[in-house]
Amino acid sequence: MKNIKLLFCLLAGLAISNVALAKTEQVILKKNIVFSGEAIIIQTTKGEVILNAYMLSDKVAKQMKPFKKGQCLQIQSKNGFFKDTNDGQYIQSIQPCVKK
Repeated sequence: MKNIKLLFCLLAGLAISNVALAKTEQVILKKNIVFSGEAIIIQTTKGEVILNAYMLSDKVAKQMKPFKKGQCLQIQSKNGFFKDTNDGQYIQSIQPCVKK
């Protein structure tokens, strides 16, 4: 029982630290997201990012569909959206910005 508690604490700590290390950025879409074969082209007010659709996690790929021009997006990634490896594998989530 003691080992199970220790394992749970280690896993919970790892999950929390992984989220804490993620970088969150907000961007505004200049154009609708373009889906072109393997490429996903995202043009924002801060620049253009081209992602490889096959490198995105299933969770992130499903989040991409509904976004339109002018929408604010909140992007969470390991290295930063514009400092990524240009394949998208480090993107953890893409969601609409939280309205205050």
